[in-house]
Amino acid sequence: MRHAYPGVITRQLRPDERFIQSDEQEMPLVIEADQSKDLAYLQAFLRSHSQQIIADIAHYGAVLLRGFAVNSEDDFQSTVLSIEGLRGIEHAFMAEEGRISVGNQKYVLHTNAVYKTGGTLYLGGFHSENYYSTDVPSYISFWCKKPSTTGGETGLINMRKVYAHIPEALKAKLKQQNFYVSKWRVEEIVERYHITAEAVESIAAHFKIPAIGKGKSRFLLMYKPNVFIHPHTNTQALQINFFEIAGLNEALRQCFMKDYAGNTWFWHRLVWRLPYWPLHCIERVYIIVASFLYSPRGSFKVFLNKIKTKIASVRPGNRAILGTQTQRVGACFTEQDVAELAQRMRQYYCSSLWKTGDVLLVDNLQVVHAGMPGAGERTVRAMICNALEMDYNANQSGILTCRERSPETVGRYMVEGCLPKFSNVEFIIRSKKQINDEYISQL
Repeated sequence: MRHAYPGVITRQLRPDERFIQSDEQEMPLVIEADQSKDLAYLQAFLRSHSQQIIADIAHYGAVLLRGFAVNSEDDFQSTVLSIEGLRGIEHAFMAEEGRISVGNQKYVLHTNAVYKTGGTLYLGGFHSENYYSTDVPSYISFWCKKPSTTGGETGLINMRKVYAHIPEALKAKLKQQNFYVSKWRVEEIVERYHITAEAVESIAAHFKIPAIGKGKSRFLLMYKPNVFIHPHTNTQALQINFFEIAGLNEALRQCFMKDYAGNTWFWHRLVWRLPYWPLHCIERVYIIVASFLYSPRGSFKVFLNKIKTKIASVRPGNRAILGTQTQRVGACFTEQDVAELAQRMRQYYCSSLWKTGDVLLVDNLQVVHAGMPGAGERTVRAMICNALEMDYNANQSGILTCRERSPETVGRYMVEGCLPKFSNVEFIIRSKKQINDEYISQL
């Protein structure tokens, strides 16, 4: 351990706090209540040690605050923001369905309001936060309001250590170029943010988000790097959404199978042994049903947007571009690469069984996460902080030297319908709704 803090217990996780044992023994650094459990004490402590806390998140990959009186979403938000240098992200561009704020909180999010993201039959889905959005956070924080009866921890994998073991030939592929990640119809963005197509295009152009097509078939495309160079440690980590790699979830289930022995996990193991297609169909049906029950109108809108996107994708011109410029990062990995990657991810996996009030601060530049299998009601909240500066164009390097974006996210400018100020020129493009409201107010 590099550093001990005054007034608290500074340590690593004990074996009894880990559901699964692995070679990852450093992550997370635990800062546990000692002299006081009081919320005010915790927040004063974090403010006074902010620089060292951020350094330790970078060094260990994650910091766990345990045993303090963090009793509500408001407590969670104010605790994270008491660390000087952490800035909450309120609006992430084209966030997934169900990724919404909790109540009247500005930055506290449901992990997903539509479906359960941990403590289920599912194992897999490790990801870097907001991979499918332009607005990638440097940090993601979790707060446990209620742990699962069984399992349900948030699994972390130290991708800095995993990447160090990747074959050099594969590293060269990953560093050589970025890869296609997502596309959005301009019309869909207009509908979501209630702004004009001109506003969407201007904001996209400013952030160098490429566009193709015409009219209702016009798309914004997004490409992402694969390897992050950390701004504090200068180390490299593979940071992608691992859904992109075919066969990896299946390989991970095999690697973790022995960790879920006994009658408690019988149904989990049974599901994990299903062939790919039946299991994939079960997953899709669950998400569709959950989406419909959450919001029938919303689920129909999502379905309709997918149909419109499919139709627009095969329009003349779009089909040619999307057919040649949409190679995904998974194409770099052979079957042997996938098997070896799964083994390394299991080797450098870490999680702590949740306790009520726990706050987990995670470095999203070098650690991936996922909600782990379990059973019983589970409530975990999330916050994302400090958006990264990124180039979204095709044919860029696959390696990114990370630095934070200032001042705001692409999503924030879409919500406002305008661009930020630069030098002596202000580019303001208001939505039709904003213009109409202003006109009516002047009558």
